[in-house]
Amino acid sequence: MIFLAAVVLLGMPDPMDIHAGDFLDLSPREALNSGAEAYRLEDWHTAAAEYLNALVIDPGNSNSMYNLACCYGLMGEDQLTTIYLKRACVAGFTDLEHINRDPDFDSVRELPAFSSLLDSLNAVAARQENKLGEIHWFDTVESFYYRVQFPDGFNPPGEVPVVIGLHGLGSSPDNFIRIWEQIDNPDFIFVVPQAPYPIGEDAFSWYRGEHGTEEWGHSLLLASEYVLALVEQIKLEYPVSDVYLFGFSQGGCLALYTGLSEPELFKAVIPASGWLAEDFIQSDWITDATTMQIELMHSPDDRGVPFEAAEIAEAVLSENGWDIKLHQTSGAHMVDMEELVGILSGLGLTGND
Repeated sequence: MIFLAAVVLLGMPDPMDIHAGDFLDLSPREALNSGAEAYRLEDWHTAAAEYLNALVIDPGNSNSMYNLACCYGLMGEDQLTTIYLKRACVAGFTDLEHINRDPDFDSVRELPAFSSLLDSLNAVAARQENKLGEIHWFDTVESFYYRVQFPDGFNPPGEVPVVIGLHGLGSSPDNFIRIWEQIDNPDFIFVVPQAPYPIGEDAFSWYRGEHGTEEWGHSLLLASEYVLALVEQIKLEYPVSDVYLFGFSQGGCLALYTGLSEPELFKAVIPASGWLAEDFIQSDWITDATTMQIELMHSPDDRGVPFEAAEIAEAVLSENGWDIKLHQTSGAHMVDMEELVGILSGLGLTGND
């Protein structure tokens, strides 16, 4: 019965048609990039269409389903939002904390269909938590990978600067490394590590637990130690001059935290759409200003992390003597590549034609 239903829904392909399998040659990446760009431009209808295109090619991608639900939420379509959010959760999207606070759902959050689904998800999670017992954590050694790109003409032992890129929630090194393709004449090694906590297929998080809790703060500390260990590893593997730390969203918060904890290791820190985790930062980190540059990137239209987070970070750090600048970017919650390239150029990290 399931097979017959699928045939009715999708139509029976002609196995003798030479083009019947052309869909196997397609990649969802182009549709996902187009969807992200439409989202940045607040063209929710086009973004939804592109995410649907991506799902035709990769129908099990829970992140694409979630992004599609976000588009419908921003359009105020509570029924469609509910349908695709439910499908995302069935497909493996498990970050209930993120769902509960995602501003993309604000316009539908109190409407019956969506609120009923959210109540159901939270109730199931609570029952499951009770059945499974308490969670206790311990720290141990783990192995992670990073992606790396080299500038044209890279020829050790000549020293080259390194930019470490920390991806955001739900992303991965395979996704974030594509920033490299949008930088003309990069004159640095670009290293993108994998965050430690998987939250879906090819989707990772730097932190665990609810934001602001003791558990979250401890994972922030561990993630920072991870980044510092990576810096030491990179210095052993490549002839490094200066080290720069760039991060987006979760990665932006981590970049700022790590930079302030060991400022002598970094020439500059570039947090994009991040925030200053004041509750978990030692007071002397802020008051003992160094020459490390801090280049904040944030959009007033950011729907993921409010622009106020950047204003607070700028105010707190500038008052304590840090060399800090806030670059107002455009669009929603994403990396503004034009502004990023400008910052990299200003830091002397891009070459000339």
